[in-house]
Amino acid sequence: MLKEYYLSILYGQQRDFTAALIKSTLSAFTYPYSVVLNTRDFLYKNSVFKSTRLPVKVISIGNITTGGTGKTPLVEFMAGYLLEKNKKVAILSRGYGGNNPLQKNNDNVNDECLILRENLRDVPVLAGKNRVKNGERAIRDYDVDCLVLDDGFQHLKLKRDLDIVVIDSLNPFGGENLIPSGNLREPLKNLGRADLFIISHCNQSKKQIIKSIYTKLKNVNNDAPVCESIHRPVHIESMIDGSILGPEWLMGKRIYGLSAIGNPESFTYTLKGLGAELIKHRKFHDHHNYNREEMGYIVSEARSLDADAIVVTQKDIVKIRKMDIKDFNILSLKIEMQITKGIKLYKKAIDRVLT
Repeated sequence: MLKEYYLSILYGQQRDFTAALIKSTLSAFTYPYSVVLNTRDFLYKNSVFKSTRLPVKVISIGNITTGGTGKTPLVEFMAGYLLEKNKKVAILSRGYGGNNPLQKNNDNVNDECLILRENLRDVPVLAGKNRVKNGERAIRDYDVDCLVLDDGFQHLKLKRDLDIVVIDSLNPFGGENLIPSGNLREPLKNLGRADLFIISHCNQSKKQIIKSIYTKLKNVNNDAPVCESIHRPVHIESMIDGSILGPEWLMGKRIYGLSAIGNPESFTYTLKGLGAELIKHRKFHDHHNYNREEMGYIVSEARSLDADAIVVTQKDIVKIRKMDIKDFNILSLKIEMQITKGIKLYKKAIDRVLT
């Protein structure tokens, strides 16, 4: 509950006196955090800390804010594009310290890793803090020639050939305040390191906001191309029997939404956009691990509200599926990233690296 309240303060969802007092107190810790960041950057720039160059192409996908910007769908989209180019690909993810890409026990990895492993069956996903070591292992064990560095913008230890940064149009620059008083992971000036920007959730934002993001990015980094993207619903999967439904099934259905993601408002928008009658949306903090007691209560509440189904994100279903709940209709909505503007710029940037 405390984490959820803290996140709601960062996203401006809490505006009471207590929230204002907490945010003011947290501001005192922003300066030392900034000093640590600037010192780290200085040490890397002056080669006191060494960055490692691996003998394959490395493409980083990251962001500059905390929360759900849409990195994981872009990582999947990138891996698919590289496979189309006949490249042997592996994904390096920080995860929670897991190191075996084929392990059956997924307790060591986070939900993004589980999604990537589920959707990209032929692509090794190696999780762990030491991504240089995992990159070397991917080259040795899987003979890859391309590595996709998931959540890599702040990971300066591994040199990359292309730095892609995802900017969430729903919360583009974190109020321009550093952690912990805001949700900027580093100062905006550091966007100057980026080679390509992808603005996400563009269909959920006003054109004026998108335009202001372009202006800000050009002021910080005039050389990096900017693309626009959306998250497109693909299909719905039943947890009971694994059957696949078209997203249009949601039209007119009474839906109980359930999510533990960085940007729950985006999920709300998607469900309503598909014509669902969203009778409730139960939101947990990002990466929340559900337990049987919680799910029992949620199923009971959904049943009492006469819901046709509980609909969750794919990020949620990879954790709920292991509970093997069969007494209620639980569906997961799969989405994919679609670049709606600048696809030629995107392909040009990737192809330049590959050639």
